[in-house]
Amino acid sequence: MKFISVTGGLGNQMFIYAFYLNIRKRGQKATLFVPYRHDSKKYGKNGFELEKIFLLHDKKKIYTRIIVNLLKIYANLLRIFPAKYKDKLYRLIGIYTVSVPENFIYYPEVFVFNHKHELYKGTWQSELYFKEAINEIKESFVFKIELLSQTTKKIAEQIQKTNSISIHIRRGDYLNSQYSNGFAEICTPDYYRKAIEYISDRIKNPTFYIFTDEIEWVSQNFIIENSVYVQHNTDKDSWQDLYLMSLCQHNIIANSSFSWWGAWLNNNPEKIVVAPSKWWKQFEHDDVVPSNWIRI
Repeated sequence: MKFISVTGGLGNQMFIYAFYLNIRKRGQKATLFVPYRHDSKKYGKNGFELEKIFLLHDKKKIYTRIIVNLLKIYANLLRIFPAKYKDKLYRLIGIYTVSVPENFIYYPEVFVFNHKHELYKGTWQSELYFKEAINEIKESFVFKIELLSQTTKKIAEQIQKTNSISIHIRRGDYLNSQYSNGFAEICTPDYYRKAIEYISDRIKNPTFYIFTDEIEWVSQNFIIENSVYVQHNTDKDSWQDLYLMSLCQHNIIANSSFSWWGAWLNNNPEKIVVAPSKWWKQFEHDDVVPSNWIRI
């Protein structure tokens, strides 16, 4: 059995689920391993969201649920040990951990299945990790429309009637010390100006839908003609922004797994997706942006 450990916010959870589907596509028995409570901060401020917002077709057999629950108990017991000992302790029960040095680089060797039972730890942030399961992923990441607010539905109608371009500007949590050394100040005002110019030169009468957690900063740094600020989705409703991004004809994304998925789920066959040329300050990130997206 391959156990795919889940961690992080919604965007990371989606990468991990996509990776899980690809493992299954390769003929392996696999299951998601959600080691913490669904409301744990290990899954970001909104907890474990996949089952809440998507029509997932993933029902575990009773035997698998028992095994996963036993593994959760064991994982909780291991919390008292330093991280450097945990791989050895997992091997005591016949489970070998699989991880990679950097989450934004594709390591094909993770698909060389060396052991019967393996625990995969990572966020697998590259389309290359799930290129064999594209159809299964799109079938899984179908939003629960009945959960959408009336405001979201109205904006969705507007988006589908215009040459819509989403712009995701993420600042809030990226300015915290936890993230500032890696993610902050990569998507500068200059990046967004160049991205807007690139799209405007190619799309007639564009309407820009701006998704941001810091409207004041955006209004101070940009004058974007024909723009709509989407600001009603907060906290546990923020996933609805992802839904709206996916409806836009084209996308300008931040160095964020959240807007990455908004662009990836965009079904426009002629879409233009603009992404930052740099994703992370400290590590290699060559494989995170698909080859057919525009890097600026």
